[in-house]
Amino acid sequence: MENKGFRQGFGIVAAVGLLAVLGFASGSAAEVHHLSNGITATVYSPTEISEQWISLEKNSTFLTHPAAGSVELVDNSEYMHPFSQTEVLAALADMHGFTAEIDVSVFILPATPTRTGSSFARRDAIYLAPGTGPVDPSTIAYITTHEMGHVLTWAFIDDYPARWKAYMELRQLDESSLAVDAIHADRAREILAEDIRALFGGPLATAAGSIENHHLVHPNRVDGLKSMLAGFFLGGEGQPLQMTSTAFPNPCNPRTSIEMAIPAGFGVVGGSGVLRIFDIRGALVQTLRGGEVANNRLVIQWDGNGRSGAVVSSGRYLYVLEVGQLVSKGSVTLVR
Repeated sequence: MENKGFRQGFGIVAAVGLLAVLGFASGSAAEVHHLSNGITATVYSPTEISEQWISLEKNSTFLTHPAAGSVELVDNSEYMHPFSQTEVLAALADMHGFTAEIDVSVFILPATPTRTGSSFARRDAIYLAPGTGPVDPSTIAYITTHEMGHVLTWAFIDDYPARWKAYMELRQLDESSLAVDAIHADRAREILAEDIRALFGGPLATAAGSIENHHLVHPNRVDGLKSMLAGFFLGGEGQPLQMTSTAFPNPCNPRTSIEMAIPAGFGVVGGSGVLRIFDIRGALVQTLRGGEVANNRLVIQWDGNGRSGAVVSSGRYLYVLEVGQLVSKGSVTLVR
């Protein structure tokens, strides 16, 4: 049975929506939020969407917006419960462990998208579908963060084949996961969005403690994955990727081996590493070049000597290990 209230209400604002699309709207109630993680989110509420951005075309209802394109909506807004705008923004603000300078448009839909029937992301925009009842905050956080994962993928990985290759190899995914007809949970793009949610989401977004594909190792257990993705989100090709490393033994007397994880696909060769040792005041103590690569690890040894060739005094020393775009920082204590 047709929902006449929805049709009539949207029909009244059709002309207003068309004027807004053409740039003649009198004003916009969209809220712009600059978050500490670098995300700038422009959030469109269900009310604003209904009042400014809805149009009727051949008896179908469309959200039409310069940033959104055209999205057909089911005629069911009277019965649906849109996401809480406060909870959506909180989910984006709670994302942590990375910095990504990116703008995203977030449309909190008053009705269900016809094509997908659920929330989705398209390039730099997120579309959040309403529920049939009040939506739990943890569900809002889960979905919002997952869709933000798709936006980050579009912005920082899709145009960089080497990054996709490195991710696929580190995650041990094969080419079949790239097929459009693959099962949803087996698709590489969905796995990556889930990894981003699980690694960088806030407490509500990660409350379940699991990912959609239960057959995969949890991303928290994939060595180097979080630091690799955070490095991608920094932006340009010249930005260093922060990796994990260890010194063993630590404390040392005086020799120690400093080892950095190398993500698959980076093609690091032996002899290309640079290790710099600093004292706690920041003064350079030693610079070492070289290192050996094996089992996706770069290892450089420090014999405890300073630039003069003499063993330095006991104490805590800081190190920076670099190779190509990869960098890792840590500390080691020397005991004589």
